[in-house]
Amino acid sequence: MPEYIQLPFLETKISFFDFQNLENKGFLRSIVIELLKADKIKHIIPNEFLINQTKEELFLKYKIDKTKIQQHNQYLLHQLKKEIFKLASLKKLSLDKFSSQAEKIFDSRKAYNYDQYFYSLLRNKNKSQILEFYYQIESNESSINELSKEYSSGSEKSKLGIIGPVTLVNINPQIAEIIKSSKDSIINDPIEINNVWYLIQREKFIPAKYSEYYENQICMELLERELEIEYKKEYLNLINNKLNI
Repeated sequence: MPEYIQLPFLETKISFFDFQNLENKGFLRSIVIELLKADKIKHIIPNEFLINQTKEELFLKYKIDKTKIQQHNQYLLHQLKKEIFKLASLKKLSLDKFSSQAEKIFDSRKAYNYDQYFYSLLRNKNKSQILEFYYQIESNESSINELSKEYSSGSEKSKLGIIGPVTLVNINPQIAEIIKSSKDSIINDPIEINNVWYLIQREKFIPAKYSEYYENQICMELLERELEIEYKKEYLNLINNKLNI
């Protein structure tokens, strides 16, 4: 049995003890995936557009003030530029590999993962009360929003019953189907879900359109999935080396 294990893409070897520590602490996966990323992008040079786009996304994500960035020391600026270049390279790699698949995947997910909705909700355990509210709304005596503010039992009460924007994948499947098949501003028949009665009214439908944003998002997701598969192969190789198979 060998005393050391060689990490992929490096000449570095680590002891069994260190290997087990990395594995037990959950660090081994992130280290191997970072090594995989570094190997895949070592010959990739992103263009200025991708670099600037990545920089803007990074600044927005971490709320970095561009006007103050020059106040940081040179080492931090250098590290930031390296990180931007790496992320831009990964983006280029993902686009080169998967952009031809992205729009088809977008279309298959659009209805549940990308289209957005606003809807109004009123929920209460009292069925007779919910039925009374339904008749009031149907006869225009009151609105779901006024009633939700007073009588709804959920957090939507503080927002006049209005929820959104949301995608269907992130809400209860029964509610999602009602919203998807409804028309705007039409109250739906009361429905019981887990011993609670619901009134639901779709307010606004915002259809998603395929764009550069979705292309980037889907391509990066596919790259991450590919890296995960390759990590598992590398992990098995490391285990085999560990066991001297």
